[in-house]
Amino acid sequence: MQRKNVINGILLGLILLLLWYGIFVLRGKDYYYISLGIMLTGIIGFLLSFEKSRPTVALLTMIATLCAVATASRIVFFFLPQIKPMAAIVIIAGAAFGAETGFITGAVSAFVSNFYFGQGSWTPFQMFAMGLIGFLAGLFFRKKKSRLPVMLYGFFSVIILYGGIVDLNTLFFAAKEPTPALVLGVYASGFPFNLLYGAATAFFLFWLYFPILNRLERIQKKYSLIDKEEKK
Repeated sequence: MQRKNVINGILLGLILLLLWYGIFVLRGKDYYYISLGIMLTGIIGFLLSFEKSRPTVALLTMIATLCAVATASRIVFFFLPQIKPMAAIVIIAGAAFGAETGFITGAVSAFVSNFYFGQGSWTPFQMFAMGLIGFLAGLFFRKKKSRLPVMLYGFFSVIILYGGIVDLNTLFFAAKEPTPALVLGVYASGFPFNLLYGAATAFFLFWLYFPILNRLERIQKKYSLIDKEEKK
C-alpha cells in the first residue's frame, strides 16, 4: 500500500508538471498534447495499481462504460448550464473501483465531452480537476458510507477543486501578469457558477449514489472484477 501511494504521488506530480509546462512554456497552445499526457499518466497509474492481479477485460469494459456514461451525462444536460451529473458519476466510479479508476473516468470524460462543448487551453485543467475529484473519492469512499458525506464531498470538491483549478486557466491566460485584483475578480465571477455546479452534484449524488453503487458492486462480485486483496 505504501508503494502504491508513492506511485500515485509521483504520477500526480507528473500531471502537475504537465500543467505547468502547458501554462508557462506552451502558453495554452498544443493543449491536445498536454491532454494526451494527462490521460496516459492516469492510465499508467491504473495499470500499475493492478500490476499483480492484471485488470480483466470485464473490468476494462466497465471502466469504458463509466467513461461513456459520464461523458453522455454532461452532453445530455447541455441546455442546463452547470447542472450536470458528470462529477457525480465520476465520484461514484472512484468509490466503486478505486482512486485510479476515478481519475481515469474523470479525465477521459472531461476530454471526450469537450469534443462537443469545445476544446481549448481549459481542457487539461478540466481533465486534471475532474480526475482529481474521482481520485480522492476513491481514497475517501472505497468502503461504502452514508449518502451525506458523499454529497458534502461532491458539493465542496466541485467548488474548491474543480472551480479552483479550472478558473486558473482564466487567470493565467486573461493577463500576462496576474494581479491580486484580477485573481479576486476571476474567482468571484466564477463562484456562482461553481456553487451551482456543486449543488447540482450533491443533488445527483443524493439520487444516484446508492442505486448505481449497489449495481456496480453486484457486477464486481458476479464477475470478480477486483480481487479482494486489491480492495483492502
